Parts: sequence; C-alpha cells; structure tokens
Amino acid sequence: MNQMHRIFLVSVLLAVAGCGGNSSGNGGSPDVPAAGLLSPISSAAALEASIKSGLTVVSSSEQLALAADISSGAASGNFTGTYTQEKNVDEFDAVRYDGAHLFVAPRRYYYCCFIATDADGATNTGAAPVRSIRILSTDPDNGSATLAGTIPLEDNISVQGMYLDGERMFALTGESIYGSYGQLWADIAIWAPEQLGFRIYDISDTGNPLLEIDVRIDGVFVESRRIGNTVYIVSRYTPYIDGLNYYVATPEQKTQNEQILAGVSLSDLLPKITVNGETSDLVAPERCYATTQDDGVGYAVLTSITAVPIDNPTAFSTTCYNEESYGVYVSENALYFTEFRPDTAASRDTTRIHKFALSGTRVHYRGSADIDGTVWRGGQADFRMSEHAGDLRILASQFDWTNEDFVDHKLYILRESTVGPDLDIVSTLPNAQRPEEIGKPNESLYGVRFLADRAYAVTFLQIDPLYALDLSNPADPFIAGELEVTGFSDFLHPVTDDLLLGLGTGANGGVKLELFDVSNISQPLSRGSATLGGRGSHSEARYDRHAFTYQVNAGGVDRLAIPATLYSFDGLYNYLQSGLYLFEIRDKNTPMVASLASAGSIIPPADGTTVPFYANRNRSFIHNDTVYYVRDEAVWAAFWQSPTIVNGPF
Repeated sequence: MNQMHRIFLVSVLLAVAGCGGNSSGNGGSPDVPAAGLLSPISSAAALEASIKSGLTVVSSSEQLALAADISSGAASGNFTGTYTQEKNVDEFDAVRYDGAHLFVAPRRYYYCCFIATDADGATNTGAAPVRSIRILSTDPDNGSATLAGTIPLEDNISVQGMYLDGERMFALTGESIYGSYGQLWADIAIWAPEQLGFRIYDISDTGNPLLEIDVRIDGVFVESRRIGNTVYIVSRYTPYIDGLNYYVATPEQKTQNEQILAGVSLSDLLPKITVNGETSDLVAPERCYATTQDDGVGYAVLTSITAVPIDNPTAFSTTCYNEESYGVYVSENALYFTEFRPDTAASRDTTRIHKFALSGTRVHYRGSADIDGTVWRGGQADFRMSEHAGDLRILASQFDWTNEDFVDHKLYILRESTVGPDLDIVSTLPNAQRPEEIGKPNESLYGVRFLADRAYAVTFLQIDPLYALDLSNPADPFIAGELEVTGFSDFLHPVTDDLLLGLGTGANGGVKLELFDVSNISQPLSRGSATLGGRGSHSEARYDRHAFTYQVNAGGVDRLAIPATLYSFDGLYNYLQSGLYLFEIRDKNTPMVASLASAGSIIPPADGTTVPFYANRNRSFIHNDTVYYVRDEAVWAAFWQSPTIVNGPF
C-alpha cells in the first residue's frame, strides 16, 4: 500500500470505529463524563452521521505468575500450566494442561499439502491430515499419555488458543494468524474482511466433547485474556461498502459516494456477531467511545473489547472506540491500549495510552495520556507495562536517527486523575534531578520485568547492562544499581524477591541463561550462567513466554525447561541438536550460594513423523517428576531424573 493510499484511508475511515457495545450485552452505558481523550457517543444517529461523514471525505493525500490451570478436582500433584505475565490473569495458548489432560490444538496449515520427513530424511507429500484438537489423558506416574478424544476443526478455522474452566473448554478461533502484535497492526492493509470467534465445549466426557456454543465475529482477532469467569477478546474491524470509491479525487466521485451511503444504514456499517447461527450487531451506540481530538493521526479501525462470561456466554458485552492501537497490556483490573502516533515533522514518536477498567462484563473508559517514544515493537513488549497499586509503569524508547545517540529509554508512571477521565504523569526517569540514562549510548532495550516496587531492564549494544530501578516512591523513581555482563537477556523471570533469571543470547551467539542476585538492589551480582550451543542457536522461549516452563520447589529445588535448537560452537552454523533443555535452581533461599545447574535434555528421536531438527511450536509441562514435551502436535514424555529415556510420541 502506497503512502497516499494510507493517508487517504485514514481520512476516509477515521469516524468508522467510533462505536462500541452489544445489543444483547449487559455492560451498561459508559459511566465516565466526556472530558478525556475519548468521549461516549451520544446517540445512534450521531454514530451513523459520524461514520457516513468519514466515508465522504475528499482525500488530501510481582509477582511470579505460574497458572496451575487446575480444571478438575481429580488433578493432583505439583504440575505446571501456562506461563503468564500477571497473577490471576490467564493467557490463551494452543496447548493447555490441567493436571489430568493435555489439549493440543493443531497448527495452521497454510498450504495445500502436508510434508512429512521420513527417518532416512526423505520427504513425502500428501494431503493435509485431518485437523482436530487432541485430548490426551496423562499418566505422570508411568510417564505416558493416551488419546482420550478429539475435536474436529474445519479447514478454514485455526485455533488461536484455549482456556480451561472446569468441565468447559473455551477455544478462540480465527481465519488467519498474523503473529506478534506490534506496529504491523497500524497498517490498515492487513484488515481484510475476516472473521474470528469462539467455541465452548463441554469436556466432562473427554471421549465425547460436546459443542455448547459457536460464535463468529466480523473482524480480526488481536488479543485475549481471562480473569475469573470472564474472557476478554480484543478484535479490530474496518467496514467495507460495496461500490464505494475509496479514492475520492473529484466532486463527481464524492457525489457518487454520498448517493451510495444514503442507502446504507448504521447496521450495514457495523461488525456482526453470529451466535449458533443467529446474527446481530456486535456493537451498539450506548457502548461507544470516540476521540475528542480528531487530529487525523493513526489508521481508522474499530477496536473492540468483547467480555464473555464462560458460564453464560450469550450475556456478553462489547465496548469499542475509534482509534487504532498497536499494543495491549492487561492487569487484573484494567486493560490498556497503546496507540502509536508518529510526529514525522519532528522526527519523534509518541504513544497514546487508553485505560479501560475491567469488572466482569463491565468495561469502562478511565482515561488517557500521551507519552514520548514507542512501547510496542512486537514480541513480548507487554512486559514493558505493569500496573501496581493502581499506577501504570511504562518503559518507552525514543528513536531519533538525526542524533549520534539515536535511542533514549524513559520510564513513565501514570495514575488516574482525581478530577476527570485522564491519566496523570506522576513521574518520569531520567529527569532533571536524576539525569542518568537507562542504557548506554545507542543501546536497545531488551528484557524488562516490573516486580512490585522494582523494575529490571536489560539494554544491549556490546555488553549487557542489567539495570535495577527502585520504584518504591512513585514520585521519585531512580536507578538503584547496574551490572554489566556479556550477552543480553530477552526474558526475565523472578525466582524469588532476591533472585532473577535471565534468558537470552550469549557473547558467542548461543542461548544463555543467567542467574542474578538482586538481594542488594544497589549491587546486582551474577550467580552463574549456562550457554547452549554457538552462533545461530535459538530458543522459542526468548520471545514467547508460553514456551518457558517453571516448576516451583520440586524436591527442594526449582526446575525450568526451555526448548532450543543448537548449532556448533565454532560459528560455522553446523546443526547439533534440537530438544528440551532442563535446569535446576538450587539454594534459592540463600542468594549468596544460589546456583543454576543443568539437569540434562530431552531429545525426541526421529521416527518418520517428527522432523528431528526443528519444530514450529514447543511447549512443556512438568507434573511431579514427569516432563511432557509437546513438539508441534507430537507429545513426548520423560522423567526428570532420566531425561534421555524418552517415551512417545503420543
């Protein structure tokens, strides 16, 4: 899409997304006065006029979050679930474990044919296999699993992820997978007419799962979280009007558009939701918010939050607003959108933050703020945001390619205003009183983790400074300590209040784990590291936390597992092996003697169904002393004490 087309689409569709709600929902009307950057839509007529007006514009060119996911009273023992950023905020994933059953959704097959690799390396091409969610009953005592049931899927449906809730399974569906959220999502070119949705299954009898509800929604799936009984689904939608000239350049074309729109109703402009075959509008004016600063910045799309009670899914509520966003962070009490707003003239970027409070199906706008820099650049950038005691803490990066030092990182602490729907900036760092920068000149920001009244940030250019920030006084945050080591960490995991684990890349290009002692925040120390492979080695857990597995206090030690594909240490990119690598953290309650130790690896053998050197998706779950390793659709198992003896595939 060329720049003129993009600019035009902004002006043409800016008013389209100014809506929100659900005619069948029970979320109630917006309860915040129209004094912030978003304001409630006044009426259906106002919403329709706003959309049609836009379509006639002439172009002017801390906590440790390890969800156990216990869904059955029969489940017992120490088992891990899906890794999450926030405590009590569940995250969807395409592989789930509840202590009794593994649920494995298929990957999306984009091509007509399925390619398998034989044990001798030959490839066989044939029709794609039948796609279904597999349900496996696990037996951790014997290190095995058996197929208990399947849920068939249509060829055009992909499962974005699942939630488990007692005897129900909530599956998020979509027609496409666009990958990591980020600045790509600001390009309206990818918002082709599509559908997302969800299905809820009764899995009380895993051998015969029953579909309870099938819901399809116009738009594209973006993000989801589950808090308690409510699943929140974020989606985006852009209306398409058949025959409308989207390149309005002449008065005649403008007149033609006006004539077409005269026969278009508000319902024709809104996304639909279809529940068990019955279709209605997804949104309604009483649940709509529109920007109060129509400055033409950003791409016009409908950004929606649909809140679905798992036990009563038809009582959903949808809230929407009329600005694009390129990132989502969800705390236990609120959902925050980040909106990218480039200032081309000043060669600087800003990010607008919108806060929506969450309480069951009630979703209400609470305020907004603008900060300098960008927050979301794809990957796990939601770790750059954290809510604590009602404050939102953010680490943003400002790029200015005209300066010799082209990037600066800045901490912001935001708080709801007491006088209106706004987010006040409580403090920033660096500032005039504390000018020390976060990061050396030209160092990019990698791993970030906010934990209670501390924050840890890793920057990197040639070395890896780990910065420890003291946030105990939100009005006066400061850099408390710094540690320089080789390599860098993309992902940071809290072991205890005094120990931090980093996962990233070593100086030689291998996959590196490092244990940091932060008991004295002013003097962080390394308590040891381990490096897997050489240059070219990689681990999915570096950029997808769901591939990282952590089991707390198993036999006096903590255990962790990461998948990795390893190449030779000589830098010649010679393939070594691919599998699941096991580690232990010992003496964690005594930081000065705590250590990181290898516990071996699980390397599935080549058997004609599994490509031995690569997997698109890796997950693992530890149940007592048994490790279940999921490579794509295949499941393997081994005991922690003897990982070289591998059972499967199941």
